[in-house]
Amino acid sequence: MRIKNLFLTAMLSISSVIIYAQTAETFRQPYPLGEKISPNPNFTGEVWLAPLTEKEELNVPMANVTFEPGCRNSWHSHKAGQLLIATAGIGYYQEKGEPARRLFPGDIVEIAPDVEHWHGAAPDSWFAHIAITANPQTNAAAWLEPVSDEEYRKATTEAESRYAEANEVLTVREQAIVAVASYTGKGDLEHLKPAFTQALETGMTINEINEVLIHAYAYCGFPRSLRAIQIFMQVVDERKAAGINDPVGREASAVKDDRNRYERGRDVLAEISGTPADAPKAGYAVFAPTIERFLKEHLFTDLFERDLLTCRERELATVSILAGVGGVEPMAVGHMSICLHLGITPEQLSALLNIVEMNLGKNYSEPLRKVLNQITEKK
Repeated sequence: MRIKNLFLTAMLSISSVIIYAQTAETFRQPYPLGEKISPNPNFTGEVWLAPLTEKEELNVPMANVTFEPGCRNSWHSHKAGQLLIATAGIGYYQEKGEPARRLFPGDIVEIAPDVEHWHGAAPDSWFAHIAITANPQTNAAAWLEPVSDEEYRKATTEAESRYAEANEVLTVREQAIVAVASYTGKGDLEHLKPAFTQALETGMTINEINEVLIHAYAYCGFPRSLRAIQIFMQVVDERKAAGINDPVGREASAVKDDRNRYERGRDVLAEISGTPADAPKAGYAVFAPTIERFLKEHLFTDLFERDLLTCRERELATVSILAGVGGVEPMAVGHMSICLHLGITPEQLSALLNIVEMNLGKNYSEPLRKVLNQITEKK
């Protein structure tokens, strides 16, 4: 009884956590926020600066720059060029006359001398980068006119809609599932809120979206699944307060099957993968038979038998979650192969990865593009 009460207390404390809107202080980044330097004639929006180097003899001044959503600097150039290293959030860089480049943590921008450009945050995301001054003794910045709201809107909209036409091979519902699942897999709570709103506005019910998050725990763990559910609760409550009553939807149907759970899960896996149920077991199943039993009894029975999502939708969600987790390409091979067996086309999987690229960056999409190419080449 004591254990049960402790469990209930823990779950109640989880559900009562208050989730605050992102601020400069809560924005997670690896370097100090520094001092606020806005209002500033060379920036539109609020910006913070933190010098990162102290030894002048090294001759490489570096600073961490943090932008609030929508903030950007004015058009400018550097007499001796500049280097940028994106470290947190989502941002943009644009040279005069060129398309804007969407930036994610780890991206590097090399700016040649005297090239007119601007950089800053995405409209819906905080952003931070390290700015490295090249040849500081002769490197003067030439500040020009501000980036107008129209210039900024056009640049960011064009970048975000890069794959819009290609992605139409997925339904709007499927695109919403991919966005929710990939952000959940990465643990990107900031961008989950608009993804949930998008999913609700495609007509998904609260229970269907919850099902994506329940499914996610099997691939990215309870902590990320529960944190996503907390964000979703907040979104639903905020919409209700605004007079929007989203449909809860039906519950999962009762399963009527007298076979034991292992047999049912084994057969579900055989059906969606095309691999005979009596095929030799994979190496992990022989080495750790308990995990193989859990996979069959729980994942492919308890989860896949729930009919709030189709098997096709569950596999699209699974590949998206794995992309967000990263570093699990062997599992992606198996699930992308299941997708193809279920009739999901390579073009649709490519569209899934387009969404991952635009939401999380190429570091998350490119490893699975290689997996997709390998699988399709074999076929």
